[in-house]
Amino acid sequence: MTKWAAMALAGCFWAGACAADEALESWRADYPAKLDALQTVREKAEFRMEMTLGGMKSVQVMEMEFIYRRPDALVAKGPFAELYVLGTNAATYQKMMKNEYRRETAEDGLSAFMDDVQPEMLMLQADKKLLLQPDADERAEILDDLLGEEGARRLPDEELEGRTCDVLVAQMDSMFQTAWVKIWLDAETGLLRRIESVPAPDWAPADAEDEEEPDVARALRDVKIVYAVLEQQVNEPIPDEAFAFVPPEGAAEDVVTPEEEEAEEIAEADREIQKAAGLDRFELSGQTAPDFELPLLADGTFKLSEQKGKVVVIDFWATWCGPCVRALPEMKKLAEAYAENPDVVVVGFSTDDEKNRDKVEKLVAKHKLAYPIGLGPAEAKDAFKVSGIPCVVVVGKDGVVQGRRVGFSSKLEKDLKRAVDALLAGETLESATPYTAEELKVLEEGVCPKCGKRHGTCSPRSRETKMDKKAFKLRWSREVQTGEPPRSVRMGMERISMAIPPRTFLRLDGTKAVVVDAATGEIAQTVELPAEMCATNEQGEVPEMVLVRTPEGPALVGYQEYYAVTKKGTSTSYRGRKTEMFGMRLPAGEPWRKKLGDNESLRGLHVVPISAEEDLLVAATWNELRFLDAAGETKLKQDLDYRAQATFALDASGQPIVYLLGTKIELYDFVWPPEAQSTAPAAPDAEAPAAE
Repeated sequence: MTKWAAMALAGCFWAGACAADEALESWRADYPAKLDALQTVREKAEFRMEMTLGGMKSVQVMEMEFIYRRPDALVAKGPFAELYVLGTNAATYQKMMKNEYRRETAEDGLSAFMDDVQPEMLMLQADKKLLLQPDADERAEILDDLLGEEGARRLPDEELEGRTCDVLVAQMDSMFQTAWVKIWLDAETGLLRRIESVPAPDWAPADAEDEEEPDVARALRDVKIVYAVLEQQVNEPIPDEAFAFVPPEGAAEDVVTPEEEEAEEIAEADREIQKAAGLDRFELSGQTAPDFELPLLADGTFKLSEQKGKVVVIDFWATWCGPCVRALPEMKKLAEAYAENPDVVVVGFSTDDEKNRDKVEKLVAKHKLAYPIGLGPAEAKDAFKVSGIPCVVVVGKDGVVQGRRVGFSSKLEKDLKRAVDALLAGETLESATPYTAEELKVLEEGVCPKCGKRHGTCSPRSRETKMDKKAFKLRWSREVQTGEPPRSVRMGMERISMAIPPRTFLRLDGTKAVVVDAATGEIAQTVELPAEMCATNEQGEVPEMVLVRTPEGPALVGYQEYYAVTKKGTSTSYRGRKTEMFGMRLPAGEPWRKKLGDNESLRGLHVVPISAEEDLLVAATWNELRFLDAAGETKLKQDLDYRAQATFALDASGQPIVYLLGTKIELYDFVWPPEAQSTAPAAPDAEAPAAE
């Protein structure tokens, strides 16, 4: 399973809004008190996802660790990030995306600090969110999400690994599907013990299978999801040392700059505004809403400019978006609340392609949505700065944008109703406060408005790759897509491709490396290798190797990924354990081997000629290009948006060039060694000519 899929599933939320039976209501009333009785918690768990498509079985296993001591000590380790808090001292470690850590201050306590943390990056489950959240309203929302939109049930207690457990059946939603799951919660402590996907229960309505891609729909429906607690102790002493953060070897400290401090102040102000109004500020806040015409499913056209004097609530959504579908009942309740009020209009703006009109109509009919809904033009979606859905934009009676709400929440209808009522009463929402020129500049420079850092993991705004100007010289750039690019099944998978004719091919024959001349087909060289350089890993894969030229002569360089294997019944799980690079000078140099950092994984190893006698190695990780020498030393790291692909080629003069395919298509001259930084003020970039 690719890492983008694992990350998407890690961001799942428990679907829904209401409990289904009296037994569940009774359990819900008593549940939080169990968690409140806990003074300390130590837990290790794993999240496993199994999927079969095209006869190939894929398994992804991710580990988590949670240590908590009331009132202000916490360690939460997820597959993508880690968090450490002890009193007012805090540290966050972004181990997958950046391998960097940041020391912070939890001035207002652990609970307030957690308000700014993305739980999906830590894969915090509902029991941990409740444990860390003292606010009654927030707790109610977490429980709403846990229990599911409809059909959740409280089942008889069961014994699990020697513990009596409360058992629930509910729905879980991810970007792939809405799945039914069985949940085991310790009857004494309230802590989660296990989650496991199960077939839809008898009382659940049947979902129609995707007629266009039945195999894919069936595979996604049959994804097996298991969250299993491996170790768990409660109310045992935990020393301060357990909460100390020790920077991992190779991790860099992310020092807060004045610009990031300014962005954090903006973010804090926005968070307070959102708490008060239920809406976010964004670039269009306080500005006249862009006009658009929306062709409606029920014939006719909705035109925004004709709604002056009315409060307009616009819901941008799509049929393939699980959170959007979960939000539809909330929007239905909102529309019904104002059905008799001519001064309020709720309109659904489907971002689906026209070919999906039947799916949109079926979904609208299924939920019995009576408010205006249509398939809208992409230009309107882009004009409203929609980069993530569901996205609800509220426009005041005067046609001015009052703010927006991105993402699903069981409190969506209540929050939107509060905003609409305020506008009907003649108030102006705080979320309608326009951004200043300085604030817009901070956003345009790529600073995340949620955490103040220069990265793209928190902001709904997509961030273009900024190429290192010392090594990449832009020849031309062409805009080919407006707004967010459409989804692709290959998104983020093949990061590097080569349009450079290979000089040699290298294959393993036992412990021999056989080098074949690509021009003649002759065997150019056969090298006996140490056995450890040719050994297969736990999945029976041989290492990937390439032949690279150096001024000192040719060398072999390769890499191998290793896994921890867990077998249970007929199921075998593979969890990434380590990745190693290795190599040796030819014909018989001293072999070398080095371990990559935790959570680092290469996606292929390629050879790029940088002169007539010398090559450079290039590989891709999840979020960057990495350029290496024949000894495996990294010489340059280049950030790369996870959706972008780099294609290496040679121009007419034989010099290396790079095509970057993302939201734009760009051509760069690849300069090696990179040019030294000039101490003189940089001249403004000349506008690059567009490709024809």
